[in-house]
Amino acid sequence: MDREGMLNFLKEEAKGIAIMFGPKCETLVHDMTRPGHPILAIYNGSVTGREVGSTVDIFGDIGDYGREVHNNRAYTNQMVLTKDGRMLKSSTFVFEDKENGYHFALGINFDITEMARVSQVLSELSATNGELRETLALDAIGQMEEMLKECISIVGKEPKDMQKSDRVRVIRMLYKKRAFTYQRSVAIVAERLNVSRYTVYKYMHEIEEAESKESFQANK
Repeated sequence: MDREGMLNFLKEEAKGIAIMFGPKCETLVHDMTRPGHPILAIYNGSVTGREVGSTVDIFGDIGDYGREVHNNRAYTNQMVLTKDGRMLKSSTFVFEDKENGYHFALGINFDITEMARVSQVLSELSATNGELRETLALDAIGQMEEMLKECISIVGKEPKDMQKSDRVRVIRMLYKKRAFTYQRSVAIVAERLNVSRYTVYKYMHEIEEAESKESFQANK
């Protein structure tokens, strides 16, 4: 394809993309063979405020065109922050044919400023401080540990110094407070009193049996 044919093709592509994605999508064709890479065609130029013939780059500057490192490379889906604080998604595709004497770049710049703001608002609205079931479980564990600490204090001995009767007394107090309805309560008590879970269940069973006997005697 000769130079004129390629330029017309790129113009049609740029125009079609701009129409498809609407006024927030700027498309343009640069002549990469000339100083400043002037714009040969542009659609929805209000996105960056440029027009045909402009040599201002996407950042709003006259670029350092002495450095040609970018001339033969495509840049896809890059973030651009403009001088006026807007956010653009930018892609550039290069088309070069030395035999036919052309070197063009097709640019696509999509203004996502409003979408980014909406995304931030949605993120803030959907943010939480935690999962309720997990929070309730943690609160329950905290309450359980406080009750256990209080009961140990009433007995007046550290768990390492306790006899069976002391441990049973602690467990009875917890039983009366309905502490064993909390999740992981048996495991917490067993660890704190330096006994097995089986031992805690055994003491609880003994307490329940004693409670039943007392209730039976009271109702005779």
